[in-house]
Amino acid sequence: MQGRTHKPELRTELCGTCSVCRGGCPGRVFLDLSAETDTTRGRLSKPWIGKDPEEQPSCVTACPLGQDIPGYLRFLAAGDRESALELILRDNPFPAVLGHVCHHPCAAACSSAPVQRPPAIRELKRFASMAKRPRGKPSQRSPKGKAAIVGAGPAGLASAWALARASVRVTVYEALPFPGGLPAWAIPPFRLPRKPLEEDIDHILSHGVELRLNTPLSPEEVLSLRSEYDAVVLACGANQPTTADFPGARLPRVWLGLDFLRQAALGPLPHVRGPVAVIGGGNVAIDVARWALRMASPVTLIFPCDREQMTAYPEEVDAAMAEGLKFLFRAQPVALEGGPRKGVRQIRIQETMPGIPGEDGRRTFVPLAGSEKIIPAETVILSLRQEEGFQGGTEWLGLGTVKPCESGLLTDRIYAAGDILTGPATVLGAVAGGIACARRILSEVLP
Repeated sequence: MQGRTHKPELRTELCGTCSVCRGGCPGRVFLDLSAETDTTRGRLSKPWIGKDPEEQPSCVTACPLGQDIPGYLRFLAAGDRESALELILRDNPFPAVLGHVCHHPCAAACSSAPVQRPPAIRELKRFASMAKRPRGKPSQRSPKGKAAIVGAGPAGLASAWALARASVRVTVYEALPFPGGLPAWAIPPFRLPRKPLEEDIDHILSHGVELRLNTPLSPEEVLSLRSEYDAVVLACGANQPTTADFPGARLPRVWLGLDFLRQAALGPLPHVRGPVAVIGGGNVAIDVARWALRMASPVTLIFPCDREQMTAYPEEVDAAMAEGLKFLFRAQPVALEGGPRKGVRQIRIQETMPGIPGEDGRRTFVPLAGSEKIIPAETVILSLRQEEGFQGGTEWLGLGTVKPCESGLLTDRIYAAGDILTGPATVLGAVAGGIACARRILSEVLP
């Protein structure tokens, strides 16, 4: 095809990344193509009418890390995986981890989404992360200062990475005998293999970050770190599960979701008897259900609303369904029944029905009178929401009820980052929060 002699036809089974019809990324398409209302390139350019040609593509804007997504996709299209990884590592210290578990808001924001399936950006990042990784080196410049990080999860390690690259001497304190935070034990290995996580952590530590494992700190010890360090970052996560308030929640063989994941990851494997019931609708619920499927059957997930109200990622729900997970929607537990010696034996559930939308417009579900029934369950896993680490304040540090300010500053030279500040969120959000916290320290404490 030359010039505009022929108008392109959208055929998703044939269209690739030749860039002939749309100039590569839709965010860089020529604005004059918007006049072609009946062509693929015209439809792709429509969202960019009137915008500055130099404006960032929507995928970059949607990424909390601001990664140059079109840039590394171009390298991959040219077969240069090493350059793609090098470009990713400029903004992202966890390319392998996020290549497996990122919730990829970039793909949902892609300008091509209304026309065709967006590129599999997460999977392409994973492919790039398999290239030979350049070895990080400690900064050769004079140290700007010293910083302590409490917690070696995604937020803490990302903050340490950003600070170390800016010539700050960083020490990370971790209570567990291994780094990685929740991704190291709460995300099952069939979703996140441990080798990619180790590769990312090794790359971060190669920048000169000191890691001290098996070092839990009390609130008093955290406050005392200010006498040794110029800044302290609390990145302890928000991994406290909410306990259930219905009868039978403490019977034998009744687990909390995060406790089950921890036991399954660190061993020995939990003793699981079928049938298994998982109560919840988030990512943790799907993870524990998929773990349980590998130990017993049948496994049923009980959720009081419809699938559309589940907060779990749709692709993870699809994967669990393909593995044999059964779903019981519009049902909520009333009580777990059994005995202190034999453990849980059955669940008394009640059906629900759509109610009046809440103030936020979200659909609610209410119990349906007279609809109680009993289903057998020899193992029950309660996957309820997680509590925020600070519960909205700083009582843990003995500082009263002062809330962290928007910048994450808790008190003099002590910052919070990641889930402990925002509440339970995503791995991508924790990484972005850690980097943002480091940048605030570099501008406010160590300019």
